[in-house]
Amino acid sequence: MKTLGAWLRQVREAKGSTLKEAEAATRIRSRFLEALEAGDFAAFPGGDVQIRGFLHLYARYLDLPEDEVLTRYKSGDGGGTPSGAPVGIQPAPPPRSVASSATLGHPPVPAPRPRRTNLETLMIAGILLIILVVAAVGAVTIISRTSSEEAPATPTATTAAEAALSPTEQTTTSPLVTPTFPANPEGGVTLTLEATEHVWVQVLSDGAIVFEGMLSPEQTQTWPGQEMVIVDTGNGAGLQVTVNGQPQGTMGGRGQLCSRAWGPGGEIAVPSLAPTPP
Repeated sequence: MKTLGAWLRQVREAKGSTLKEAEAATRIRSRFLEALEAGDFAAFPGGDVQIRGFLHLYARYLDLPEDEVLTRYKSGDGGGTPSGAPVGIQPAPPPRSVASSATLGHPPVPAPRPRRTNLETLMIAGILLIILVVAAVGAVTIISRTSSEEAPATPTATTAAEAALSPTEQTTTSPLVTPTFPANPEGGVTLTLEATEHVWVQVLSDGAIVFEGMLSPEQTQTWPGQEMVIVDTGNGAGLQVTVNGQPQGTMGGRGQLCSRAWGPGGEIAVPSLAPTPP
């Protein structure tokens, strides 16, 4: 039984298509297509969301059933060795236990030490990062306190306008500036996305999927909605968002899985309901 990656590569070669031709048709870089065919899923910065989006597009290009491709990906049949042994070849016998070795007169083989998992490594790195951040904040606080104590306590002159303000008014003269959200006079909401790099995007308008695929750098698209427009992406830093003509900044951080929604009154919480295809 062929692995998922070997299956994708075999179908592409049977189609007579090169990786460059597949890249031009799917807008997916050839190095990512090569990683899919090799089962190297660690090469995708967008993680599971990006991999699923690429498999959707690649399956359509190769005329393969998307459900079967995703099912084989979920089952872990991505690449490397096939899941089943060839017919006629007996599986290798299980390794002898320590007890059986001792019974035959051989010295027991010490069990290998368990290798530290990636999760444990990430947890240790996170703890070390928190310690460094706390130490840095403490150092900055001590330096700031020392500087304020050493500064000469001299009265500062205030202008007549500042003296006339009450304490409450003085604290509210510099409000936090946030992006405004102009309401559409015709109702509804209009969302525009501009890609600053290759990024996978899924857009739902009023509960229906209206776009799912890759956006290229400097590519811009707009979608209207009456009640709500939801955007999902595997790389928040790769998208600039504009709602009703007002820039809202980027979707999120680099490599961050983002899911945000906007309605006629502004940004709203993303509902948990599953989308219905158009």
